[in-house]
Amino acid sequence: MLVDLARSLPTPDWSITWPQTIVFGLALLLLVLDAFVPRRLHYGLLTAVSLIGYGAAAAALWTQDGRNEMTFWWSFRADGLSVFLSLVILVSAILSVLTAASYVDQLEGHLPIGEFYVLLAFAILGAMLVGAAGDLVVIFVAIELSSLSTYILTAFAKRRLTALEGGMKYFLLGIFASAILVYGMTWVYGLTGTTNLDGIAFAMQNNVAGGEAFLDPALVLALLLVIVGLGFKMAAVPFHFWTPDAYDGAATPVTAFMSVVPKVAAFAATIRILVQGLGPLSDDWVNVIAVLALVTMTFGNVVAIAQRNVKRMLAYSSIAHTGYMMVGLAAYRSTGGFPTPGVTPTTGDNGITSLLIYLLAYAVMNIGAFAVVTWVQHRGRGMELDDYNGLASREPLAAAALTVFLISLMGIPPTIGFFAKYQVIVAAIEIGTIGLILSLAIVVLSAVSAFYYLRVVAAMYFNPAPERELRPARTGLLNVGIAGMAVVTLLGGIVGSGRVFDLADRWYRALTVMVASAGMGG
Repeated sequence: MLVDLARSLPTPDWSITWPQTIVFGLALLLLVLDAFVPRRLHYGLLTAVSLIGYGAAAAALWTQDGRNEMTFWWSFRADGLSVFLSLVILVSAILSVLTAASYVDQLEGHLPIGEFYVLLAFAILGAMLVGAAGDLVVIFVAIELSSLSTYILTAFAKRRLTALEGGMKYFLLGIFASAILVYGMTWVYGLTGTTNLDGIAFAMQNNVAGGEAFLDPALVLALLLVIVGLGFKMAAVPFHFWTPDAYDGAATPVTAFMSVVPKVAAFAATIRILVQGLGPLSDDWVNVIAVLALVTMTFGNVVAIAQRNVKRMLAYSSIAHTGYMMVGLAAYRSTGGFPTPGVTPTTGDNGITSLLIYLLAYAVMNIGAFAVVTWVQHRGRGMELDDYNGLASREPLAAAALTVFLISLMGIPPTIGFFAKYQVIVAAIEIGTIGLILSLAIVVLSAVSAFYYLRVVAAMYFNPAPERELRPARTGLLNVGIAGMAVVTLLGGIVGSGRVFDLADRWYRALTVMVASAGMGG
């Protein structure tokens, strides 16, 4: 019987794993180069190899566009959701390298750039695997691979006590949250008899049809445990305690990276588990997500008002943007069934589409804002608001770029941030009263955010510059990255928005249950 079962299992299809395989190969190559290449060549060679590797992985994504397949015994998927999430992660990786290269090489006591790039590659790999996962076990292993690398990156500037403190808080709270998450996953497995997401969805649909799911306290416990574990990973209130200290203590390029990629991985896991696996129970969990979204975006915006440290202000701003993204998740509407395999699905649900678009917009504009903070640090200034006084009179291009990023984070047209918020608001309004309340909250809180965003702009343009001059620095790659992000942020909501929307809208293919899924076990 075991022989017959083994013969019936499909042969692993490596062709749909090319993006992840390339990033894994990049991590191994960086390890070898770091060990054997003379240190004086590390900055130029390893930076170039990293950019080429992530670029090659992004190019490999196009071979997956339009596919909807599973391999490795239904645990790995290539579908519209994995393609878009991997695109966001790889774009973030390239931007993070451009932001971090000169900082790691020149500041913080010349940190070992080879080790930095290796950790970055493994964090990226873990995040991409989360987006392509079709099984709870793969999700957990992948999210922990990304998290462990990020913990180390947080404390990478080990000569600063604030970096060590932030890394330790992130690590301790992170492993606690991981324990809660895996405990929730075990309850889901115990209730459904499988760890495969499609199998879970099939079991849940049968329970809902039989009227059993809403009466099972164990299922409610499983949902709450999973939401709490994922809430920590995405820095949702009240599971955000690690965020301000970790963001403030880490090296600024690391903060730029960890404000985006771990968040993308967390939302990827959330979509895979809640939408793909537990979608038939969406009437239960969307209300919990809606409450968390309202609390998160309110807390993040209100506390950010009191911050005079720009880096810490952006940390609380990141919490607020988590709330905006959760509105898209709360706007999900289950159709009550599964699409037909092989047929392109159509649906009126735009909640997850708006969330994915927001993730891409947020990656560009938030890394861009931190990149300018990094640029200012290179010139000998700190992160306090007063350090930005008169920046426009000394460096008008840098001030203009930061202004673009901040007004995009605020949601002012025609920036990419406005386009993303507009999509979330429209998706929320479609679901009724709860969505209308969340939409009004986004509008009001975006107006509140204008206070702390525009305060930085006012300091740059209207406050007198300090007498000391900015020191010169070699930041060629950083300059290129800031310029590129500024252009995309300013014009991204107009140029290419239709193509981005179409690509994001293909996420729904991930809900297609393969014919073999109905009979899956764990």
